[in-house]
Amino acid sequence: MQVPSSQTAFVFYMVASTLPFHLFAYIPFWDYLRFSKKATLFTLLAEQLVFTYIYFLLYYASASARYAQLIFVPLFGTLFFCLVKMEPGKIAFLYIFTAAYVMFVRGAVSFVAVSLLHLPPCGWEAGTGVLLLFFATMPIMVHYINSTAQLVFQTDAPGFWKTLWLLPFFNTLTVFLFTFPLENGSFLSLLARTLLMICILLIYHFLIRSIRQMQNQAIAEERSRSMEFLLQAQSEQYAFIQAQVEETRRARHDMRYHWKALQSYSQNGDYDALSAYIQKYTESMPQSPYCQFCSNPAVNAILAYYAQKASRQQIKMDITFPIKEPCIIPEPDLCAILGNLLETALDACLSLENRRLVQVNAKQLGDSTLMLTVDYTCAKPPFEHGPDDFKNQHKSGLGIESVRAAAKRYHGDARFEWRDGMLFASIMMNRKMEYRNGHRPKDGENIMESGTGGK
Repeated sequence: MQVPSSQTAFVFYMVASTLPFHLFAYIPFWDYLRFSKKATLFTLLAEQLVFTYIYFLLYYASASARYAQLIFVPLFGTLFFCLVKMEPGKIAFLYIFTAAYVMFVRGAVSFVAVSLLHLPPCGWEAGTGVLLLFFATMPIMVHYINSTAQLVFQTDAPGFWKTLWLLPFFNTLTVFLFTFPLENGSFLSLLARTLLMICILLIYHFLIRSIRQMQNQAIAEERSRSMEFLLQAQSEQYAFIQAQVEETRRARHDMRYHWKALQSYSQNGDYDALSAYIQKYTESMPQSPYCQFCSNPAVNAILAYYAQKASRQQIKMDITFPIKEPCIIPEPDLCAILGNLLETALDACLSLENRRLVQVNAKQLGDSTLMLTVDYTCAKPPFEHGPDDFKNQHKSGLGIESVRAAAKRYHGDARFEWRDGMLFASIMMNRKMEYRNGHRPKDGENIMESGTGGK
């Protein structure tokens, strides 16, 4: 392999073939950085300076500088994971796309430089060619990676993302190892990297859409189950009302006999007997099981069902639900969210011997925003590594993940926080809010506080 004629040309090529792609990898994550954008840019520039200086020293010492890439690639990747705040599986899935992209560009430029023009593979011309090809393809690649990232960010499937990145990773690793160094300039190497790029594009296209389809199907099944449950709850409420109407009818029929007895005690001046009769009559009156928590019949049926269930299980439930009509969120989705949250809350309270408490609150802001909080006693955090890793899932369906997905569908968020023996669940949903520049709201942009405990 031909060696570049100067150290400066070699350094220029290494900077031109690494820095633009390294910055490109951060484009879809620009709103998900752990630190400020200025601090991140400063870190990236410092990293590039260290990288270039070490390459310069290796080249000056007549060492094989290209093999240093085997060390710097994982180091760059580690720093990337440290600077981006997101689920590791999603980071790896999108970062691998950049690795395939840089392999394709460097392979194409090296083939033209070495095989066609007979130029050094790591010189001024090759470095300039990398920059030209990068900027020529960047608009298409930026559009593709942003649209792909948008689907990735909106798809909540933690089990999938933990392993899904392995498929493109091993494809990229295989091509990398068999075509290393990346500047060998052979046609077979170029063909392998071109096919890798096509393979990565197809993998990302079909995998993400398949996951979204499965998730939407699961959500549809959960919604169907929620509708069945809603019908059951409404049927129970209807039976309660029918029983109450029948009891009222009987009471009105029997009232004339009670009036006669009361009138008799009053006329005889037997006020002690009158008071005792009234006391016994009051104690014998049936207690109505029906409760009115809100004006929406479907939502009220769900709240009443769980309030009665909590009463039977000796769990104190406080409900404040002053929502307006018509409901901002469609009834099936709102009932599914409440059912999942309340079922999870009651399951958590059953594990406690005392202090069983569930607090349900709703707040409507204007005609478009609905905020829900469900706070309940919980002996220990129901997640191992943070709120994104819930162990206490709803037994009959997607549970907490269904709640998260529903909140995102309505351009909102679902947050969970455990402290001092209480789990604070806060959900915000907005019927009209649109994503800003194609991105869902960041954590700091949300108007929602975590539960009543955050007030």
